[in-house]
Amino acid sequence: MKKKKGRYQKSDPKKTKNREYTSYEDAPLREYSDAEPMPQNLTKKFLKVFLILILSVIAVLALLNLDNLTPEKISHWLHYDLLGKTEGNGYPVRFNGTVIEKGNFSVMDKSVVYCSDTSVVVLNSNAGEYQNSQHSFANPIMSSNPYYSIIYNCDATGYMIINRDGVVHKESSEKKIFEADVAPNGTYAILNHGTDYLAELSVYKNDNNKKYAYSFADYYVNNVSINNDGTRAALSGVSANNGSIISVIYILDFSQSNYLRKYEFDESFIYDVVYLDNGNVFAIGNERSYFIDVENNKKTDIEYDMRSLTDYRTIKGGGLMLALSASSDGHRCDVISINSDGKKEAEFTTDEKVLSMDRRNDKLVVLTPGELTVYTEQGKAISEKTVSSDSRKAYFADDSSVYILGTSKIFKENIKTEK
Repeated sequence: MKKKKGRYQKSDPKKTKNREYTSYEDAPLREYSDAEPMPQNLTKKFLKVFLILILSVIAVLALLNLDNLTPEKISHWLHYDLLGKTEGNGYPVRFNGTVIEKGNFSVMDKSVVYCSDTSVVVLNSNAGEYQNSQHSFANPIMSSNPYYSIIYNCDATGYMIINRDGVVHKESSEKKIFEADVAPNGTYAILNHGTDYLAELSVYKNDNNKKYAYSFADYYVNNVSINNDGTRAALSGVSANNGSIISVIYILDFSQSNYLRKYEFDESFIYDVVYLDNGNVFAIGNERSYFIDVENNKKTDIEYDMRSLTDYRTIKGGGLMLALSASSDGHRCDVISINSDGKKEAEFTTDEKVLSMDRRNDKLVVLTPGELTVYTEQGKAISEKTVSSDSRKAYFADDSSVYILGTSKIFKENIKTEK
């Protein structure tokens, strides 16, 4: 009787001699391993080339983003972006405190910053808190740029400076504060009530050491705007002469003991002044506004033509927006957009009262009761969006979204920027 072949019994070589496969179970390891491994010196060369390419890419990115490679921004990226220290649950979100004045709501580098009656808060794009700092100011007023905000207690002495992540400096001035402003490099200016003078300006470097001081004897100077690199400031003030109002604009250079420019205006009151990034200045008044070409010492009046100013928005990098109405109730506003060279770019009419305006690059947004409209820089309406009926102020978050301040909440709305 023939034995049955076992499952793992070798086959007859004569019957399998023409088969073309090899069993790795029977062959030694050296016969099917890689016979020609990569030379060690070639591997090292490859790694060196790869490392050089990576370092080159990092160097190029660093050069392109040199302004962003500050210790503060690197620390912020590590704590918040990389480690996810704060996330947030999205907008709308209720704000801390009872009330936020319209002027105390702004944007710092795409983040919401606001000062309520109790707190200074910075929120990321998803409403996560970067910081929440308490204050005890009875009349807080805030001025912001993309890197810093200064909050001061108007007609009192306290002030504080913050960045996105926390309080940078907190101090009390010796005299009561009219107004304050801070530059993107951290240089800041405090405008105080004077003792021997009507007003006194003190300018500090970002290490809080005083770098400049100026006293005003003839005018109650109550507005200050510091320029982009913290080397100059524009100020406005008011006085009286035989029962008439006289306003003034000073341009100060911190390297000079006397003022650089001085402009006086009869029968006009200046609400605000802004030093633009390109070195020009806007002053917003009750009867008209003014554009000042500082370097060429030229002043241009921006007439309201019998219309009342209902709202305005100054953009240091973009110019001025005015909302003017011929109606006593402020409805049917004419919106005027003027660039940072003093040239009118657009003028268009809205049927409703303008509550807030903003500009980003070549797009404008206008907030009216319950509605947000996007315009081109020439004044052509691109899109309209229904928003909360209690909306009070709007700011661009980025090219396609807007932050909106309500009476108790902060909203974020996506917008169409192309028709």
